[in-house]
Amino acid sequence: MVKGGFWKVAWRTFSNHIVRFLTLVAIMIVSVGFMSGVGEVEGKIDANFQTYYVSQNVSDLIVKSKTGPLSQSQKTFLTEKFGQENVMFGTYLDIQIPTGENGEAEIYRVYLLDLENINVNKFVLVNGKLPQEKEILVQEGSKALKSFDIGTQVSLDNPTLNLLLFGEENHNFSVSGVVESPLHLIKDDEPSINFDGEILDYVVFLNRPNAFQTDAFVAYPDRTLFDAFSTKYKQSIEEDKAEIEQSLGQVAVLSLYENYGIFSLHAYADKVGQIGIIFVVFFVLITSLVVFSTMTRLMDEERAQLACLKTLGFANFRILGKYLLFIFVSCIVGGGIGLPVGIWLTYLIYSSFNVQYFMPDFVSGISLWYFGLTLGIILVTALLVTFFTGLKTIRNKPAVLLTPKAPKPGKKVLLERLPFVWNRLSFKYKSTFRNVFYFKSRFLMTAVSIMGSTVLVLSGLGLLDCTIKEAAGSALIMLAVALIAFAGALSALVIYNLANINISERRREIATLMVLGYKDFEVAGYIYREIYIMSAIGAVLGLPLAVWFMDFIFGFIDFGSLGQVNWFTWLIGPVAIMIFTFLSTLLLYRKITKTNMNESLKTLD
Repeated sequence: MVKGGFWKVAWRTFSNHIVRFLTLVAIMIVSVGFMSGVGEVEGKIDANFQTYYVSQNVSDLIVKSKTGPLSQSQKTFLTEKFGQENVMFGTYLDIQIPTGENGEAEIYRVYLLDLENINVNKFVLVNGKLPQEKEILVQEGSKALKSFDIGTQVSLDNPTLNLLLFGEENHNFSVSGVVESPLHLIKDDEPSINFDGEILDYVVFLNRPNAFQTDAFVAYPDRTLFDAFSTKYKQSIEEDKAEIEQSLGQVAVLSLYENYGIFSLHAYADKVGQIGIIFVVFFVLITSLVVFSTMTRLMDEERAQLACLKTLGFANFRILGKYLLFIFVSCIVGGGIGLPVGIWLTYLIYSSFNVQYFMPDFVSGISLWYFGLTLGIILVTALLVTFFTGLKTIRNKPAVLLTPKAPKPGKKVLLERLPFVWNRLSFKYKSTFRNVFYFKSRFLMTAVSIMGSTVLVLSGLGLLDCTIKEAAGSALIMLAVALIAFAGALSALVIYNLANINISERRREIATLMVLGYKDFEVAGYIYREIYIMSAIGAVLGLPLAVWFMDFIFGFIDFGSLGQVNWFTWLIGPVAIMIFTFLSTLLLYRKITKTNMNESLKTLD
């Protein structure tokens, strides 16, 4: 009977505080969704590229002769070391083709390969077919790289290329197909290897298995070694480069670290991952403050109930268990809903990389590692905060819990010591400022939470400024936009939760104002003014913290600077916070105006 009664009481905690429960759930959705979504991007890119690396047999090394075709002994050394099936011979070079306009020329990268037997750097045929006699393939175009339509006639009249083609007289080719090559994943400007300061205009592939073979494309037999540029992989690359250069002589050895597209993709993915790690701290901090404020006030409201349970013989830890259950369920429900939100965010940021890169297909498999980590951090933190918060209250004797908490002794606030300001304030503003600064815990919880939200919003805006000015790519732009949106949602929920608690614990005060004849908007203004003042103070105090935090982020990821942040951004951040505050308070207007005066006046403060 007692056990059943306890679970009824636990259930009533949820039903009596459903708004707080749902608000906590929403905060968990935002926090877990953002942290797991951003945190999974780097891992998803690495995993998908690892699959692509294996399926296309991407070359780990490119050996280029400096003196002409590779000798038979050089070829033998490479095939014996890495295996015949893992080495492909051919050549590539950059050439200039006159455009016929003012003596200008365009730069073509030309690959001469055995296109019918490609075993390394397998391309994806996007459209068309493999070339036959006098036909070529072209790399798919992008915002920086040009391309040709199938059937287009292309002239490749160049002295160096003519030599490699054994003096072929006809230099006109027809485009038979369009491909995506692992050697050209980037869609931005790609520098030429033969013409300093120039960028590629076209990339074409000729089927010439018997042309001069000045290059060897080498793929490691162990395809698991790569693992997104692992330390072991880097060590193997350095050792093999040194051995090849020493053994063969007169060769240059390039690796994936010199592949402009692949390495820059990895570098950007790493920056996204680093940013995600940094923001975990702020999201956990804000979530913990919300939990602390919510559970502290919830337990204060239920002091009489706690006394009854202690009188009935329930142990302190069991009574505390119902509040731990309240937090546990809100975290699990919010985290469960936050999982698809995080997956969706990962997909959005991953897809945004397609603007800059020819990305491998997004594999829809779910990785629960980062999600479990972020949810676990928040869950453990929330439970610990609840436990230690409740322990302080539950240790009191029933007689103490049944006695309303004594009001704090009145004393002057700072403004009252400034008569030239204080004497000019009307009664309602004097009352507002007294309430703001008199209840220090309420003020600190609100101000600190708003400070954290301000830092997050400003960081997103600052990152957006730097990304746009440096043209650093859509992925970081998407990350900045996501940060602004999630930080905004988090700040709105935090404000709503704190304001809702504030209204709930001041029902008697609100009812008294109604009895005295205050109109609805006047009663609402009485509460809202305090919230707006605390939010404004938190937003202003968040500015210097945001400056420090942004400077730390830019240094940590080696990208951007405070000087690139627009001056008006520092105004937009606090204004945005105040807009979120205003929208949150609007949602609570009905709760204020529908306060039951009779019931509220009967309650003990």
